[in-house]
Amino acid sequence: MAIATSYNVTSTKGARENLENVLKTVEPTETPLYSTLSQSAAPKATLNEWLVDSLASPEIGGVIDGVDLQISDAQNLIDTRARLGNRVQTLRDIFSVSRQAEMVDVAPGGSLMASSRAKSLLQLKRSIETAIGSGNDQSTGTSSAGALMCGLGIWSDPTATGNTFDTSLKQGFRAVSGSRVSLASLTESAFRGLLQAVYTAAGSKGTYNLFAGPAVMNKITDYTRSTTANGNFSFDQDVSGKTLVRSVLTYVSDYSTINIIPDLFLGRVNGSASGTDTVEGTVNTDRAYLIPGDDTVSLKFLEGITIQDLPDNGAGKRAFSETMLSLRVSNPRALGSIV
Repeated sequence: MAIATSYNVTSTKGARENLENVLKTVEPTETPLYSTLSQSAAPKATLNEWLVDSLASPEIGGVIDGVDLQISDAQNLIDTRARLGNRVQTLRDIFSVSRQAEMVDVAPGGSLMASSRAKSLLQLKRSIETAIGSGNDQSTGTSSAGALMCGLGIWSDPTATGNTFDTSLKQGFRAVSGSRVSLASLTESAFRGLLQAVYTAAGSKGTYNLFAGPAVMNKITDYTRSTTANGNFSFDQDVSGKTLVRSVLTYVSDYSTINIIPDLFLGRVNGSASGTDTVEGTVNTDRAYLIPGDDTVSLKFLEGITIQDLPDNGAGKRAFSETMLSLRVSNPRALGSIV
């Protein structure tokens, strides 16, 4: 006996599909650097610069009474200044929808152009986060390559040279020795050493933010336990409430309080992977940047995040989201990093 079943009543026989009006983005979208860093005044040129200065060591030798001052004893206190700067970089995301596609009924409903606008802004925000936390050095734009701004990877590097620290005078204001630690050697003692190096150089005992990749987060969390015999672990916690907390979100040290913030967009570079930096599309789990909670590091937008419509030449609507920004690090000595 023939019988109609769910197996033989296919779409050609009239079976309907069931597609929900649900669209879920499955990629990471949180951008803590972009969301947390302060924004300072907009630059007025494509190269934004600022001055830094150092102080002489304290002198406690005393002054001989009755001795005339000599002009040769005077110092040029302006000569120690240096001029640091960073390029403005343009980031852009282009999209288009044909006239016919805009008329088709597509899940989850609504306009495809409106959906593309929202997605483009989200993608642009991810690009901003990646550029801030990148290992790119700054470079001037040419007819074949756009200008690049210097990311935190270079600003926090005690040995950086390149375009950002291209003179010995500028190199005197780099992040200090001891402020960069490899993930492989990130014991709690090494972490305290990093914090001490930053405090000794900058003298700031305030709140810091550590933007960290997953491997760094795990490493710091391991400070809460110790290994015992047979691979077991000992935890210094009260677990009478049957809850074991395996997360460190705030680390209070002798020098500062550090808020630990996970970030998946750190330590990437434009082009090929280099050193401990990954290519721009690959998550770098081993990177972290220590940044003061004040305005030492700030974003400067020549152009805020905007969407520009392009002429429809017949194929359909076109537009792009765009921003022009730079990163100001007024005191690189106040930065630390884990690579």
